[in-house]
Amino acid sequence: MYDLLLSIHNLVRWFFLAAALYAIFKAVMGVSGGSTYTKSDKTAGALLVAAAHTMLLLGIILWFVSPNVQAALSNMGASMKDKAVRFILIEHPLTMIIAVALIQIGRIRSKKAYADLDKHKRSLIFYALGLVLVLSRIPWNVPLIRF
Repeated sequence: MYDLLLSIHNLVRWFFLAAALYAIFKAVMGVSGGSTYTKSDKTAGALLVAAAHTMLLLGIILWFVSPNVQAALSNMGASMKDKAVRFILIEHPLTMIIAVALIQIGRIRSKKAYADLDKHKRSLIFYALGLVLVLSRIPWNVPLIRF
């Protein structure tokens, strides 16, 4: 079950990255062009939030069923001294939770803004911050596609 979930988590990562780039692109175009905040902008934000929440849910499940995490939890002192174990145990999950929260906040704040330019700006700021956090904590040393 762990390997299957890890493969799904890895595949959904590409959907998340595509959704993030698309939503950020739409926000940049809205800010630079001064265009109205359209239904496609809302859809881009909704796709990004859906992908982010899916990734988070899969990640939380993986964290609880991972044999690596279970072994690390049995000896936290030694685990915190090992950079790779600390990354899996604390840094990756915590950063991803913060990133998803920022993306969600950006979606909510853009919906509550009145002016179209403000909607685009809020989307751009929060979605970009979320993406930067995600990119900073993706384990780049593992295979990009697992099957």
